[in-house]
Amino acid sequence: MARYTLLVLGVLLVWLSHAWGGPSESAADFDRLRTEGESSAGRVTEINEREVTQRRRRGGSTTTTVHCPVVAYRAEIDGVRSRQSFTEYGACEGWSVGDEVTVIWDPAQPYDAHIDSDVVRKSLAGDERSFRWGQWLGYGLVALTVPTILIGWWQRMQRRRSRGAAGA
Repeated sequence: MARYTLLVLGVLLVWLSHAWGGPSESAADFDRLRTEGESSAGRVTEINEREVTQRRRRGGSTTTTVHCPVVAYRAEIDGVRSRQSFTEYGACEGWSVGDEVTVIWDPAQPYDAHIDSDVVRKSLAGDERSFRWGQWLGYGLVALTVPTILIGWWQRMQRRRSRGAAGA
């Protein structure tokens, strides 16, 4: 029974890490938006404060407050123009209300958007290594439990066959 629990836990970790990962959280996704996505003029409409905690290698952590821009832009989807907005967590500092920016976004998912800036791309590239620990842990649990479950089933079938042959 524990094997099945670990399998389910592994699948949940993989799923949750994708769900929490956000629409585009890597430099590769950002580059895809730059080449295949749409671009629109946008404006910083407000600045949100966000607490960011960074862990140090030797224990302990530091928490700082960053100021992330909320960007509004217009997207045309199936011929209908709509106002969209998002908070840019890729590069928080250095923006002011009223700043004009270029927004890149996915026409299939207009909420998948970023400010088109090399600073944002560099920030996303730096976050790639540490962002997916839950996903790798989930894959590891699945990789360990699936063979264990299959071996258990195989051994159970072998025992049943040997009992059937001994009883005949």
